[in-house]
Amino acid sequence: MQNQGAQAFAACRACHTLTPGGKSVMGPNLNKLFGRKAGAAPGFNYSPALKGSGIVWDAKTLDQYLAAPTTKVPGTRMVMKVGDPARRAALIAYLKAETK
Repeated sequence: MQNQGAQAFAACRACHTLTPGGKSVMGPNLNKLFGRKAGAAPGFNYSPALKGSGIVWDAKTLDQYLAAPTTKVPGTRMVMKVGDPARRAALIAYLKAETK
């Protein structure tokens, strides 16, 4: 599953980094993602919609967001989605392991 998650993250890598202190690119650095309030990572200019969403990232909220970002948070700038549930699950497991 880890390898599948890494493969799924390859598409995300253009916009996101995972390492502590990694820079935010077109999307925020995802280090310490789980348990963090959406729109709260320092050093990234989030959309007002995401900042005001009240979401705290966990496997469930991330699954919903990745399935349909603009449906979960209308007005978000993230438009990339992961439609396949198995690929999303692998990606979320990978993120959980890599962003502790």
